Amino acid sequence: MRCQSLFLLVALSQTAVAADWLYLTYPGDTPLGIGRDYLKNPTDWPKILKLNHVANPRVLPVNSRIRIPVELLKVTPAPVLVTHITGNVRVKPEGGVFRTLVVGDKLGGGETVLTGPSSFVGFKLADGSMLSEQASSKLKFGRLAAYGKTGMVSTELNLEGGRLEAGASKQVGPAGGFRVVTPVAVAGLRGTAFRLNVSEDGKTLRNEVLQGAVGVSAQGQEVLVAKAQGTVAEQGKPPEPPRPLLPAPSTEGLPERVVDLPLAFAWPAMANAKGWRAQVAADADFRDILLDSASDSPKVAWEPTLPDGRYFLRIRAIDGAGLEGLNSDHPFELDAHPLPPNLSDPAPGGRAYRESVKFVWAAAQDAQGYRLQIAPTADFPATTTIERKLDSVAPETVKLATGTHFWRMASIDDKGPHGWSAVRSFRVQPLPAMPQGEAKTTIKIDNGQVGFAWPAMVGVTSYDLEVARKADFAAPEVQQHLTDTKATASLKPGRHLWRIRGVETDAQAGEWSKPEPLFVMPPETPGNVQVNVADGILHINWQGTARAYRLEFARDPGFKVPLFNHRQDGHAVHLSAPEPGQYWLRVVALGEDNARSGESRPVKFSVFGW
Repeated sequence: MRCQSLFLLVALSQTAVAADWLYLTYPGDTPLGIGRDYLKNPTDWPKILKLNHVANPRVLPVNSRIRIPVELLKVTPAPVLVTHITGNVRVKPEGGVFRTLVVGDKLGGGETVLTGPSSFVGFKLADGSMLSEQASSKLKFGRLAAYGKTGMVSTELNLEGGRLEAGASKQVGPAGGFRVVTPVAVAGLRGTAFRLNVSEDGKTLRNEVLQGAVGVSAQGQEVLVAKAQGTVAEQGKPPEPPRPLLPAPSTEGLPERVVDLPLAFAWPAMANAKGWRAQVAADADFRDILLDSASDSPKVAWEPTLPDGRYFLRIRAIDGAGLEGLNSDHPFELDAHPLPPNLSDPAPGGRAYRESVKFVWAAAQDAQGYRLQIAPTADFPATTTIERKLDSVAPETVKLATGTHFWRMASIDDKGPHGWSAVRSFRVQPLPAMPQGEAKTTIKIDNGQVGFAWPAMVGVTSYDLEVARKADFAAPEVQQHLTDTKATASLKPGRHLWRIRGVETDAQAGEWSKPEPLFVMPPETPGNVQVNVADGILHINWQGTARAYRLEFARDPGFKVPLFNHRQDGHAVHLSAPEPGQYWLRVVALGEDNARSGESRPVKFSVFGW
């Protein structure tokens, strides 16, 4: 059987002058009937008789080939049927606006179809040809015509960007044709399987032929591309010499049944492969494509989930020129539902501070029960794995030893357990401990300023401090989060309780220390301040228990205009008297670090000339 050829031209060519269509006559055929059934103008039947030198206008010889010029044949619409859609696909009639395309729609020509990311649409042409417009593509339908009952169909498409795959039916008769226009070239097809890929900038066309042959012509040069070959055509350049497509990859090791999600596959690498394309379809002919992905390595993983069922995986290698190779198809059964439950606690890398660990998860749709496994290693060896089968989502408590543990869960339905969730690790360890024995906490109280200090605790990075009046600490006076082992706080006089606890890096706090009491004395008020002036000397004495005092002098009782201060460790002092005038004095008790405590009542005194 003679091979049909596909011609790929870099510019639109003029349609060749069509040859005559040959009709094989049957008993009972008449010129009038031929005109009625096949001609654009039924009254043109005399032209047919003249062309074929038929003398009898009433009878046609049986089993004779009658020549009919194509231009005389009826031309009827040949609409395209939308057979499959995945994702977001929109259509715009010529002169109209975009709307959502749906399965069952028919396109009569002039429509533009856009596919979004991860979106696909399948078409069936009037002659049985099948098209698959791939993701992120723009395809415009041109002339879609049939020549009456002849079986000849003429199809013109414009691929403005993206990818198109087709299985073109063998064209019959001189007027039948399938042509795809691109910004770079025009593909004229007759009974072949092919792929077209127009680059994003519209300047490069990649063509791969799976069946038939391709004649590629540009810049006055033509090359013949045979089956299992591909070529690259760029604007303004001759087509590259054809090169063999990369062979079909091996499907060795691909699973026949998939029970885990996300859906993932890996296959053997291949020499000269610079990339890979993988697709999943609902049918073996890949008319209904559901998933598509390109990758740099021989593996793929898809996050979108599919219902359980029978599917087909298609993989092919991509060479350095971007040409995609021959396909390898692999059927598989997806049996991953119900999905594993979503795990809540313990969190990944979390810590449990009690031997009895509570496991919490969310319900999985359609699950009738759950399978819980806990093990000391991530491979879940049978000898050391704890397994529980559970009928509900009620938290499950398991007593575990100190150390690292791993856990996972699976859903159960009437077919049994399904795929496992991701593995999580956690650690069981004691709560941060408080200092024991001689490692006592200490406090310093100085006129309402309280200093706290404690030894560092092993395994903690920060501390919580609380001070309260009541033992339940329901209304703390002080709450501090500290990275140091000491703190200060200002407290009112009276009895208080205080406690601390260690906090780990993950914000897990230990147990509170036993509340310890502390008593803050009221501030000391120096009393009985006496001032005598004699012979130019101030003689001052007072009563008090502080270790030091500060004497403050001013011209006014509010001490808004202070004159000078004097620090004194005892309870009496002799100072040179200031110049004559009226003055005010108050004595301030000083605590540790010269912190101000209580103060005496202001005392008025006078200095006279001497």
